[in-house]
Amino acid sequence: MTHLFATLTNVTARNPDDQRRGRILVSLSLGVIALLLSVGMGLILLQPSVGRFGNLGLAVLVFAVAAVLGKKGFVTAGAYVLIVVSGIGALSGVFLNPNSPFNTFYLLISVLLASVLLPPRQIWVVLGICLAAVAGVLVRVPAETRTAINLDLASAHLTILLIVSAFISFIGARSLSSALKDVDESRRRAEEANRQIEVANATLEAHIEERTAAYRRLTDEQRAVVARLEESLRAQQHLNQMIADLTVPVIPVRNDTLVIPLIGSIDASRVQQLLASALQSLERTRARILIIDVTGVAVIDSHVAAALLQVAQAARLMGAETIVAGIRPEVAQTLISLGADLHSMRTAATLQSALAFTFNGGDVQ
Repeated sequence: MTHLFATLTNVTARNPDDQRRGRILVSLSLGVIALLLSVGMGLILLQPSVGRFGNLGLAVLVFAVAAVLGKKGFVTAGAYVLIVVSGIGALSGVFLNPNSPFNTFYLLISVLLASVLLPPRQIWVVLGICLAAVAGVLVRVPAETRTAINLDLASAHLTILLIVSAFISFIGARSLSSALKDVDESRRRAEEANRQIEVANATLEAHIEERTAAYRRLTDEQRAVVARLEESLRAQQHLNQMIADLTVPVIPVRNDTLVIPLIGSIDASRVQQLLASALQSLERTRARILIIDVTGVAVIDSHVAAALLQVAQAARLMGAETIVAGIRPEVAQTLISLGADLHSMRTAATLQSALAFTFNGGDVQ
């Protein structure tokens, strides 16, 4: 029902004030039509006559025309239809019942209709028409009749009521119209602001997409750089491992004999590499003899001597004996001056003599 009423009162107009007045016009017209079809038809059925049916049909047609005009957006034309019909109804009462001075008071309905159906300035037009109608009634009614029913006094009071009603209606209609204009202006400003916000959002989204694409490209480039760095790091680690393996090479000369030739200076990291390589090789090959050739080592200090002893002790725990070969005279003097204890290790003058010793089945125990 609510949806049907909203559909019927839907007005084709762009101006919010026209839409408001058009909905009122359609609602009033439909309400009067419903009242005529219900109450008026009931009264006619009680006292049926052709004239009453004709009047009822004409009234329904007039209000239907007003409703159609309002719905199509011709609000002012439809409003004047209702105002003229109400004015005719008020004036006809004067001639149908000339003994009553109050029939013209129904002209107030025309002013009230103008206050809700017409623009504010046209209320004065309707007021002028009503005052002209009152003056016309005074002219048409005989003087003795006017005196008998006090029509002049009633017309004076009606004039005052019409003027006051028109003034109050004008003030209210103008205030409402001004408020609607302010609302419409605010709505248009809000729509313009929304459009500007949409444009700004679209621009911002475009900038964000550009920045995102740039960041994505930068991220891809960084990932590529990181991948290359990781590859370089792995290559460097592999190279370091190769260098470390070459720094402390482990050479198997027989199934039970390993040779580790040392060249250059020996620092702490190289000592750890020597220990790790020797023990790993002994575990892997199960060798019983480990020959450490120090012919190429220029300087052997107490730290290097301690490292050699550490390697020999660890090898002995794994079931192998360590032979240090190639100790030169100056290195031997240095070890003696340092008080290095090498008694737990077997020594050989050269690598050749150490290998000959092992190959000849020397007692390594």
